[in-house]
Amino acid sequence: MDWWDMPVDSGRVQEIFDDTPLPDFLQDPAECLVLQGSQYSSFMPDACVNLPTTPSSICIAPSIDSAVPHDAVFLLKHYSTTVLRSLTPFRHTKTPWHILFIPHTRNCLAALTLGDDMDHASLCAFYGTLAISAFSLGGVSKSHKWLEQGKAYKRQALDLVNLMLKTAYDVPKAAKYKSILMALLTMVQISIICGNREQAECFFLEAEKFIRVKGLNRNKSRKVRLLHHCYVFERMLHESTLVGSANSTHRHHVRQMIESSGAIAYSQDSLSFRLGAWNNLDQEMLRVKGQEEGENDLHLQLPGVWSATLYPEIFGIPEKYVSLLSLAIRLGREKDDASQDNTKPPLGLAEFISRAKAVEKCINQLGWRSEDVGTGDDEKQLTRHSEDNLVDAMQQALAIYFYRRVYDLDARMLQQKVIGVRDCLLRFEGTDAEVGCGSARLVWPAFVAACEAEDSDVRAAFSDWFTGSAQRTGLRFFSDTLADIERIWEEKRSANGILVTWIDLMRNHVPLDSSL
Repeated sequence: MDWWDMPVDSGRVQEIFDDTPLPDFLQDPAECLVLQGSQYSSFMPDACVNLPTTPSSICIAPSIDSAVPHDAVFLLKHYSTTVLRSLTPFRHTKTPWHILFIPHTRNCLAALTLGDDMDHASLCAFYGTLAISAFSLGGVSKSHKWLEQGKAYKRQALDLVNLMLKTAYDVPKAAKYKSILMALLTMVQISIICGNREQAECFFLEAEKFIRVKGLNRNKSRKVRLLHHCYVFERMLHESTLVGSANSTHRHHVRQMIESSGAIAYSQDSLSFRLGAWNNLDQEMLRVKGQEEGENDLHLQLPGVWSATLYPEIFGIPEKYVSLLSLAIRLGREKDDASQDNTKPPLGLAEFISRAKAVEKCINQLGWRSEDVGTGDDEKQLTRHSEDNLVDAMQQALAIYFYRRVYDLDARMLQQKVIGVRDCLLRFEGTDAEVGCGSARLVWPAFVAACEAEDSDVRAAFSDWFTGSAQRTGLRFFSDTLADIERIWEEKRSANGILVTWIDLMRNHVPLDSSL
């Protein structure tokens, strides 16, 4: 019997809805939590500059009151032709969004049109996609009506994800595995677009629980592996800026549910972001992973090479980069634990320094050349340029992140790498900005580097990039991120020589207002 179809003892896996109070936004979907630091944690799609004109024939209703939303076709077209371009540096239609998300939402639209019954997971992904597209249109066109429509679709999606999670582990299953995971990933995306870090955290944890309990002990199709890669990549970026919340009540609850289900046996990594047992990282990074380890080392705790990885194909980033980011995050957690009262004994100083030096060496040795991708010479050249530019930015930013998070270096020692990321953004502006391919993937490198910028001209270049991206996309993600970067710059100006970093801001963050 497939693991997906096996019953899960309710006494072993008690869902968050059974004995843990729901987060406010799931108890009352109409209530949107205030921003808890929308910046940098995960990347949402952004729209391209060539926004289609809103048809005058579309009348935007104040609420959703029909089975088939009247603007669904227009919104799905905008999502598929503009919003998705920012998610990948590739100029083809073989990405997970084109292969999975778009066909899924179109099938939902067809089913609604025919009056067919739909499961909560499919409807959640459908209305969530409409919300994202409406927010994009509203931002670019400065249309209050589109923003209100986005809010209405978001409320609908929150209602549906609440219902979906109540039955996600039922046998017989209420929805397909891929449908539930797509719904959760869509809700992560909406949460970040709306500037709500707490919502994103909740849906990341629910996605992790669902994957570990229902997804690891199964034969994974290519489509399932695509979704797992999408989850892990976004989760790593989220974890990289998570400071002081790694031991939340919700995280403990999710961990307990996974352990009580017995599914922990299928995870190759630990349930917390702690360092694994390795001595010679250089050798470990060259070790070839088997299929089970490659697929079930969910959060990339174990160094090594997996030939079947999909990160280069989806994001244009080699898995080694994501793996080293995971190791840097884990080193940061060990450092935090050493400075706090913690029941788990931290690494000894000598061992910590030894491991940190090993990770530092691997990061500084990174180098990667993109392979030919595309169908024509021009397309190959454009794709190769975008991919190399993205990888260069990620390499520079990964080093900056490591030196800030692990060694806490003086920012003056990081300026060469900061300028390197700035140059990547300028190259993007010169070639890719109008098309928008892969722009969302530059937000994390841009944030990490901009926070360390000291020179006024370099800061201005980062500000211009974020401002221009916000204007082109219509989504507040870029402007919110810039607002927090500028807050860090202001804190540095008034710190009287005291070192102030983005880590301090995240620990003592004062939320910005959010109306979405």
